[in-house]
Amino acid sequence: MNKLTKAPTIKDVAQLSGVSWATVSRVINGGNGVSDKLKERVRQAVETLGYYPNRAAQALINKETGSIGVVLNNLHDPYFYDLLCGFCDAAKKTSYNVVLCNVPSGDATEKEKYVKYLTNGVVDGIILYGSYLTDAPIVHYLHNETSCDYIIIENNIPDIDCNELLVDNASGVEQALTHLIELGHRKIAHIGGDLSKMVSKDRLDGYINTMQSKGLTIEAGYIQNTTADYRLGYGCMQSLMSQSIRPTAVFCCDDAIASYAIKAAFDMGIHVPREVSVVGFDNQKILPERYIGPAVTSIEQPLYDIGKESILLLSERLQSNNSQETLRKVYQTKLVIKESTGSI
Repeated sequence: MNKLTKAPTIKDVAQLSGVSWATVSRVINGGNGVSDKLKERVRQAVETLGYYPNRAAQALINKETGSIGVVLNNLHDPYFYDLLCGFCDAAKKTSYNVVLCNVPSGDATEKEKYVKYLTNGVVDGIILYGSYLTDAPIVHYLHNETSCDYIIIENNIPDIDCNELLVDNASGVEQALTHLIELGHRKIAHIGGDLSKMVSKDRLDGYINTMQSKGLTIEAGYIQNTTADYRLGYGCMQSLMSQSIRPTAVFCCDDAIASYAIKAAFDMGIHVPREVSVVGFDNQKILPERYIGPAVTSIEQPLYDIGKESILLLSERLQSNNSQETLRKVYQTKLVIKESTGSI
């Protein structure tokens, strides 16, 4: 078995550069009193040896950890693929390490535990992803009880001037329903998500508002809701397809729900999109449980860009004197037409 090579130490750098370890420490930590010539010798030695400064020691000296914490729900969910790619690619462009913390859906206690741990000198800033309404006390804690800078994604706490990155869900829903209406659909139903999440409420409101603005009737039973378990979309679709006035199209809160809705329709002998059209939200690259069916027409939100920019923006805030200015950015969506929608 190959043994791991010993990591170079500050004393190794001092020996190679021909200076004291105290001088090396001053150079690494940006101290004064070292000539440019000696600084260059130390830098060359650091590069040659591949030396990495002890972050814990630097944190004690500089009150900085060089790390950003990311707290998000259900890290294993395929939905997060693009978001995680954005986090990782952005981290390579900054001097910060990224610490990922996985929280089970809606577990406010677990999320609070991670936030309190991270803000106890473990990271310099936090990105809090998720739109659970139960996140409000955690954001209050971050905002009022810590000096840790932060950005929240896909959530909004009305009574706090938060740093936030949001998606224009209302516009996305309008795009989805407009597409269905242009295909001739008028009897359009909705399978919603977990109503303890802000995005689910926003998309439900968007459905109701758009249907009303287009002069369309929402028949009794046309609004079905799942919980955090997107597999319940199967039963919701069964209920919709059993209505006395059966919808010809269904807008689903997300693609995972849409995939189960489509499976339910096929199991009932109902063809998608010939007999019922289905639209999702998120434009997920990976659908759950080895989905087999028509590619899902969906509303794409720029998850990769959101993940990437959240790291870059927080990094800039941590290194800027203007970190007190509130950050708020709203991302637009776009319709991606695939195989699950058709005209009637």
